[in-house]
Amino acid sequence: MINGNLDQFLDTVWFSEATLYYNGYIYWLEAQTDDIESVFFIDRWKAQNEDNKYYHSILNNDGTLSYDRVLEIHGNNLDVIKKKFLEATPFERKTFWQVEKEIAWLDESTPI
Repeated sequence: MINGNLDQFLDTVWFSEATLYYNGYIYWLEAQTDDIESVFFIDRWKAQNEDNKYYHSILNNDGTLSYDRVLEIHGNNLDVIKKKFLEATPFERKTFWQVEKEIAWLDESTPI
């Protein structure tokens, strides 16, 4: 993982938000938890990467941002959600482990 500690990422992503860059796209990871259920999802949109630190979102001609939800996992057991994420293929039909060395963990985006 570029710009990040793999163990730290895997320990914290379930309780916060993370921005990953891979092959021309931002992957926005977010987890939401309440008393009943946890939801973990990944949204993806086109972006330009700046030195593996920041990104610029690529907007549509009308100034809007288009994104796709490439993964959504619901559950009440965090270990099951983690396992499902690590087995899923949201990164251009590849698992996290298949692209882990090419993924950059980024700071928030810079102004366009």
